[in-house]
Amino acid sequence: MKRKDGTGLVKNELRLLLTAADLQVAGEDRFHGYDLARHLAGAEDGSSIMSQPTLYRALRRLESRGALRSEWESLDEARAQGREGRPRRYYRLTAAGAELAASELVAHQLGWSRGRLTPLPLNTD
Repeated sequence: MKRKDGTGLVKNELRLLLTAADLQVAGEDRFHGYDLARHLAGAEDGSSIMSQPTLYRALRRLESRGALRSEWESLDEARAQGREGRPRRYYRLTAAGAELAASELVAHQLGWSRGRLTPLPLNTD
């Protein structure tokens, strides 16, 4: 994992951050890792889906940078949703995370469309 000048995001972090922003824009204020993986799998061609260990390491790194915030659901909340077993960890995009996503897109001159990073057309005016 190589970062330019110790800043910026690696590709998996950027993909997750932009996916989190997509989900937030779509009205989901919180999501768990499986939501992100499912959203990525549905949006991409399937050739570069992240493994679960890679996904959760990248989520922890984004959280440590302040781009995401996480919380565990309560057992009562899980039961109310009809689930038994372990509670889920939910993530939320922070204001700093939304700002970081926007600045990364600008810095790399990229667009984000349907789960894909695409180069932005250069302004030749």
